[in-house]
Amino acid sequence: MAGGASGVDKCKQAFHVLLDDVGNSDFYSQFNNVPAVGDQLGILFDKKRVFAVDVNGVKVGALPTSFNYLVECLEDGVTYVGLVSSSAVSPVPTVAADFAPQ
Repeated sequence: MAGGASGVDKCKQAFHVLLDDVGNSDFYSQFNNVPAVGDQLGILFDKKRVFAVDVNGVKVGALPTSFNYLVECLEDGVTYVGLVSSSAVSPVPTVAADFAPQ
């Protein structure tokens, strides 16, 4: 069965995600902060994991492995734009975002 054989194309669905490893990310390392609510994010696959990145391509956090299906979507040319829906520096750096396919 092909990816869309179920009648639902997951690549074309919007999703909400709580990012992993925000405190270990390039963004947090560089700025000692997290993106603000409303900041725009994109999706990048670095050959190992799927990451949310800021507008400059700096990794903000990894998507949970349940979102690994996005690799095939990205390879098929689907791009995603997201907005930070919540973020906090303490007690631990956290970022949540809403993404939609373009």
